[in-house]
Amino acid sequence: MLSSRLLAQVAVPFLLALRANAETHLIKFVNQCGYGTPTLMYNGKNVLTGDTYTSNGPFSGIAYLQTGGCNLNGENCTLLETTLINPTCSGCGSSTDISLIPPHKYSVETSFAYYDAPHCDGKGKICSTPSCTNAAFFAPNDNFVQVACQDNDANLLVAFCADATQLVTGNSTSGGSPPASSMPSGSHSMGPSAPGSMPPPATPTPSMMSSQPGSMPYPTASPTTMSMPTPSSTSTDPGCDEPGV
Repeated sequence: MLSSRLLAQVAVPFLLALRANAETHLIKFVNQCGYGTPTLMYNGKNVLTGDTYTSNGPFSGIAYLQTGGCNLNGENCTLLETTLINPTCSGCGSSTDISLIPPHKYSVETSFAYYDAPHCDGKGKICSTPSCTNAAFFAPNDNFVQVACQDNDANLLVAFCADATQLVTGNSTSGGSPPASSMPSGSHSMGPSAPGSMPPPATPTPSMMSSQPGSMPYPTASPTTMSMPTPSSTSTDPGCDEPGV
C-alpha cells in the first residue's frame, strides 16, 4: 500500500499541473457614455457586478449597455454576442460579433477587441452608427462580421461610446487587463463603481438614435441552451458554435 507521503508527492504535482493548464477568460467593460449600465448575460442572469468578469472555463453569453429600454436578452438595443473557448480543433476557438437583427436595434456605440491573445490583440469591430453594415449582423447570413480568435485563454474588452480596438495595443499585457496607457482618461468603467446606473441624458445624442434594421428573424441559438460548464466569477462574479449564426 502506498504511504500517505508518497501519495502526496504524486498528487501535488498533478494538481499543480491541472491548475497551470486551467482555461480562463476575462471580459472587461469600459463605458464612456456617461450613462447606462454594462450588462453581461449568462444563462438568463446578469453575472457582471463590477467592470470585469472572470470565467474559469469556456464562456458563451451576450452583453449590452442597459439604458432603460433593453429587455432581458438585449432586445431593442445593440447586442454583443461572444463565445470564448480554447480551440480543440482548427476553427473551434473564440468568436465574437455585434448584432442588430430584430428585435435588436442600434442604441449606443458598441465595440469589442481581444486582448492578452498573441495572435488576436486588438482584433475586433466597432458599430458607431445605425448603418454599420460592415461591423454588425443585420441578417443571419452576415457571417463576415464575426471576429474569431484561435488563441488559448483569450480575453475580451467590450467598450461603449469608445473604440475597443484602439484601447488595446498589439502587446500582450500582464495581470489580465488592457494596458493602462491605452485607456483614455475619464473612462467610467475602470473603477469598482464603473457599471453605475446613471440615467441617459434628457436629449438623445446621435449615437443613441435607433433604426430598425430590416425584418429578418433573429437566430434561435441562445447561450442559455448550451451545456458548457458553468463559469465562476473570481473578481466580480460551451463548443465550437459561433454566436450570431
